[in-house]
Amino acid sequence: MKQFFLVLSLSLAVVLTASANPTPVNDPKVEKAFSKLFAGASNVSWSKEEGNYLKASFVWGDHYTVAYFGEDGKLLGSIRGLFFNQLPLSVIRSFNSSFSDHIVLEVREISNDEGVSYTLLTEHKNKKYRIRMNGLGDVIEKTRVKK
Repeated sequence: MKQFFLVLSLSLAVVLTASANPTPVNDPKVEKAFSKLFAGASNVSWSKEEGNYLKASFVWGDHYTVAYFGEDGKLLGSIRGLFFNQLPLSVIRSFNSSFSDHIVLEVREISNDEGVSYTLLTEHKNKKYRIRMNGLGDVIEKTRVKK
């Protein structure tokens, strides 16, 4: 049931993003890099972020994805939503052994120059936690999320 709500919220975000007035890129370097890295992306919308970053929000491979580009057209990082069963086996095993009594509410894959990591928003005894793990399943950080 929670996966249904996750899919529903991601779908709503995609629809709202697509209906918003996107900022045109007007930067051939960024457009070329985006087209090369995310061929087949749909519902693309652009925004300018603080620090002169360009943010692309889009659907790629059935996943809501956000990518950040520098002014030089270099991809700085990306974030995409996943389902729990789409995580690497090492992450799933580690999570299940360390946090078996947690309910997973949201999963995100973060890719940047530091590598790939996974952030899971969980609930345990009416408290929410954000757990960050690397691709091997090691816990990098666990913080309580204030309501």
